[in-house]
Amino acid sequence: MKSSDTTSPDGSNNETSNLEEPNAQQERFDMSVITDVPRWQRILKALDLPVQFLRIGLLVLIIWAWETRWIFKGWSPFGFELFPEIIPLFQGIPSEAGEFLLDIWDDSLFWSDFWVTLQEALLGFVLGSGLGFIVGLLLGSFRKVAKVLAPFLIFTNAVPKIALAPILILWYGVDIASKVALATIIVFFIVQIPVQAAVSGVDPDLDVVATSMGATQAQKFRFVVIPGILGPLFGALRLSAIYSILAVVLGEFIVSKRGLGQRLLSETNNFGMSNAIALITILAGLALAFNAIIGMMERRFLKWQDTEARGKVVSL
Repeated sequence: MKSSDTTSPDGSNNETSNLEEPNAQQERFDMSVITDVPRWQRILKALDLPVQFLRIGLLVLIIWAWETRWIFKGWSPFGFELFPEIIPLFQGIPSEAGEFLLDIWDDSLFWSDFWVTLQEALLGFVLGSGLGFIVGLLLGSFRKVAKVLAPFLIFTNAVPKIALAPILILWYGVDIASKVALATIIVFFIVQIPVQAAVSGVDPDLDVVATSMGATQAQKFRFVVIPGILGPLFGALRLSAIYSILAVVLGEFIVSKRGLGQRLLSETNNFGMSNAIALITILAGLALAFNAIIGMMERRFLKWQDTEARGKVVSL
């Protein structure tokens, strides 16, 4: 028997497999088999209705326990008074807080306080995040400068920022300048540290590729550095938006002419707990509004990023 006769079956098998491989690849990458999912199905999938129903149920349970004053009864496990019962004078319920929210819409003094707090928080956020972004960008780009300034920045960041509030009030007075300065200092480090780390961590291979393609420093900054730091930057901005409001409210607690923090302190001193709860709700809503604006900007500038990888403002 010839050798060609013995190898012919293997040869035919190889030819058959070679013919089957392109066909399998064509079937694998055949875009016609991909069905277009209707928009309403995508919306329902994103909403995740079972999760939403569980959230609503949990919210209703919390409001019921709060409205019926059950949460004020205290808790004493094994005879140990872990959470003592709260006396009626210090109790506040959602229905009374809702009445306060309805009454303040026509109160010009409330809107004056709201504008003062909003102005302080916005100025502190813009100044702190702007300076933090610039400094973080420069220190991440110039390693020698970062080494020189590192001990000073670490020491300054280690100082409890709230402890600076009385000093800032003495320096800049009881008006908005002292609260803006406090918010600026707090926001600065929240933005500067992640931006510097993100710039330092940009993939050097991307820089080499961009250089080999003839990109200038400005082009590398625009197309390599900026896209690489946008994720950490927006994460820091979302956190900074909350802490800017926290900083100005704490500053108003110490001393202030106007502001929601001063009004909140006055309500608690006068045992207006329901009114205080309403003011806390307004401050939380203000922080969510800040966060929502940043989230929309993030979705606009990070369209290329996967939906789950982007930060969520209010998780739906």
